[in-house]
Amino acid sequence: MDRPLADLAGERLVRKAPNQILALEAGDQTYIRDSLAAIEAAYGVAALPDIPIQLMPGRTLMRLLVDLRATLRPANDEQREAWGRLAGAILILDTACAFANEHLLAQQRRRQAEELDPD
Repeated sequence: MDRPLADLAGERLVRKAPNQILALEAGDQTYIRDSLAAIEAAYGVAALPDIPIQLMPGRTLMRLLVDLRATLRPANDEQREAWGRLAGAILILDTACAFANEHLLAQQRRRQAEELDPD
């Protein structure tokens, strides 16, 4: 039983994130980037991606955030604060993912309606 338990909630977040670039607002991008920078500073690990956050597919960015939150364990106040910010970054990204998914469904419904009624 040395195998760690799967983070089912985190995996669900990753799987429902669209595998496309999301239209994140500048403030949301900044919060996520600052959260990753705080992880780097507090833990001494590479957390910021090599490409800009606004060019990352939602699923890739969610995987990064979820994996960091699942693998890191805070040992001091600075680490607790940085680790806690990851939860906020995940919620921001999850909201953007939900909006993108709903927008895609609305576009599909609109196309279907136009196909049924071409006039």
